[in-house]
Amino acid sequence: MKTGPLQEKVEASLEAASLLKPTSVILAALSGGADSLALFLALHQLADKHGFELRAAHLNHGLRGAESEADAAFVEGICSQFSVPLVSDKVDVAGVRARRRLSWEQAARIARYDFLTRATVETQSSAIALGHTSDDQAETVLLHLLRGSGIRGLRGMLPLSNWRTAHGSATLARPMLNVSRRETEAYCLEHGLTPRLDSSNLEERFTRNRIRRKLMPQLEEFNPSVKKSLLRLARTVAQDVAYLDQQTASVWSSLAVVEQDGVRLDRHAFKALHPSLQAHVLHRAYAQTAGEASGLSMVQIETMKELAEKGAGRFLSLHGGVRFGTGYEEIFLTGKGDPRSNRALDETTLRVPGETRAGGWCVAIRLLERGNRPSDLKHDNPYCAYLSLDALGEELTVRSRLSGDRFQPLGLPREKSLKEFMIDAHVPRTQRNGTPLVMANDRVAWVVGWRIAHWARVTPETGVLLEVSFRKTET
Repeated sequence: MKTGPLQEKVEASLEAASLLKPTSVILAALSGGADSLALFLALHQLADKHGFELRAAHLNHGLRGAESEADAAFVEGICSQFSVPLVSDKVDVAGVRARRRLSWEQAARIARYDFLTRATVETQSSAIALGHTSDDQAETVLLHLLRGSGIRGLRGMLPLSNWRTAHGSATLARPMLNVSRRETEAYCLEHGLTPRLDSSNLEERFTRNRIRRKLMPQLEEFNPSVKKSLLRLARTVAQDVAYLDQQTASVWSSLAVVEQDGVRLDRHAFKALHPSLQAHVLHRAYAQTAGEASGLSMVQIETMKELAEKGAGRFLSLHGGVRFGTGYEEIFLTGKGDPRSNRALDETTLRVPGETRAGGWCVAIRLLERGNRPSDLKHDNPYCAYLSLDALGEELTVRSRLSGDRFQPLGLPREKSLKEFMIDAHVPRTQRNGTPLVMANDRVAWVVGWRIAHWARVTPETGVLLEVSFRKTET
């Protein structure tokens, strides 16, 4: 086969992404159109040159009847001709759209990426190669501008990104963002292949099609080089966002706690940040919770910032089932309800030492002799505590609160009602029933995440201490 500028651009992009290795497995998303077919052909040649393994993936969206079936047959034939293994599937996009109340474009995108992620995990591929071109990039920047996506949207698509679903995570590579649609069509023609034409690209019910067919030509009347201007904007903004991401990373560990089903942020530390960094911290927390952040708008970010200023007990439902909420000392984003759910926890005996699963928690207990105890028992993890084995004994249980429970907080000379402690400590009402209590001798030794009991503390006379840690589990 002939080589040329298109293949060289693809090669340079994959080289920059460290994917041109003999150990790499690249899964090419192949629809049968000119863009994906050109990328497939370039990857096939590069696989021979660099020794990586090439596979292909095709999803039948089931939206165009016989035409969709013909696309699938075409892709199967191409893969057979080039001896490339193919992973294929069919999905009811209309059903996905109805169940999740999405637009056609959103439903098709989610179905496509869910399939590609699943295929990546099944085939143990290093990355998914997508055939997005510079034309797609310019349209994406414009689309995000119209939707009010904020500065991140103006970056358009990235050459390398990540997508996470319930099936796992996948690396997305877009090695043709510097290649035009005309170049892909010419490349296919040069290699004697006729791509499939997708009739849905003509349907004006899709916003992207209206941008491509109507808005972009109108803008070109004002500036014939508007696509180049949009691409230049995307590159410039990408550099600025990369710098802001570095600043976000520098403060992340000091204010964020990542849990199994969400992220908690120290409310006071968050409020002290510059408003720009606040937005990027919230974006990162949302992406961590939802798996990706395409559904998050700038309006939602600004609303979260406003709620964080107003006090505890404020909630906001976000795209993808993510929920934002505020407490007295924290703000949180969660995908499955509050990270410390208000669901009651049945009493469970704890293994001492050992691990015990109780409700949605895994409780790990270690015995530490006087000689190997930590020099400093203070730490920043509210879900780990050091307690005196002498005071507690080895018969420990964990449960939720019961009416009449009393508690002696560390530093206080007497007990008070647990309810009174939770109010004074500003434990959010939505978390009180679900907060685990470590019990010993029918007394509350630790209100997990908040305070240990004064009588359970480690003293200089303590011979053996217990290191007790809680972490959320999948179930």
